[in-house]
Amino acid sequence: MKIGKTIGGEREKAISESERMQVRKKAEKRKKFSVIIFFAVLLLIVVIVVGIVVTALYEHKKAESVPVATKKYTPTVEIIDESGTGYVTDKIKDFVGMLEADFKDLGYNVTRAIVPVGKTREVDVYLEGRNEYYKCQIDRNTAETAEDAERMIRYLDGQGKSVAYVDIRISGRAYYK
Repeated sequence: MKIGKTIGGEREKAISESERMQVRKKAEKRKKFSVIIFFAVLLLIVVIVVGIVVTALYEHKKAESVPVATKKYTPTVEIIDESGTGYVTDKIKDFVGMLEADFKDLGYNVTRAIVPVGKTREVDVYLEGRNEYYKCQIDRNTAETAEDAERMIRYLDGQGKSVAYVDIRISGRAYYK
């Protein structure tokens, strides 16, 4: 046997304390570097996702902000305010104008519209050739309101009934007196 050799092979090299410290420092640097790279990649991914979302929201908002040409319905009939103030809101005017157009599509002509005393959401509509009036809610769709009125006209004519008014303020239901 030679000096410095073991039975199984060569003797292990003795590592000095400074060499071990250098290896530990390199391992720590590698570890810190990999953590920094991980967070940098993560930050980059977050920035890209946020950029995509912001761009999509901007495009969506831009698409919504395009002005839509809306048709103004001006009523041709007189709107009477029974409260005596003489002020009829634009919403009521638009409602009566649209309702007038919808009734015209169904073959009926509106002769007048009355806003009852103490009612801000109701309009009473009179049709040409009919004795009764129709209580309408201005928050409802005018086409549905006109269709409900037309169904009631057919029902009343079929039954041969003469009524004072027809209440069509509730969708799909009608009441008469």
